[in-house]
Amino acid sequence: MYVTMNRFKIKPEFADAYIQVWKDAGVRTKDVDGFLEFKFFRLDSKEEGYVLFSSYAVWESKEKFLAWTKSEHFRKSHATGVANREMYVEHPHLECFDVLF
Repeated sequence: MYVTMNRFKIKPEFADAYIQVWKDAGVRTKDVDGFLEFKFFRLDSKEEGYVLFSSYAVWESKEKFLAWTKSEHFRKSHATGVANREMYVEHPHLECFDVLF
């Protein structure tokens, strides 16, 4: 298995709108080969100058994740990023992990 996590620092005035962006994106695990699980988090604390969100996805393998990053589904699911650029404090940070046990 393979886990991907993104961290998003969002300007506080856009926090509610950012949640709606994700709801509207409609992440669907059943639509993607190898995509097992998805969660979206909001940090339960007040950070200075931003609200921290994180996405968490579990994949069958690194290869399935990499194949998805080259797919039309990936392009469609990331299409709003440019339009919502003003919401971000900085570029999202992706971390990827091999599951050991």
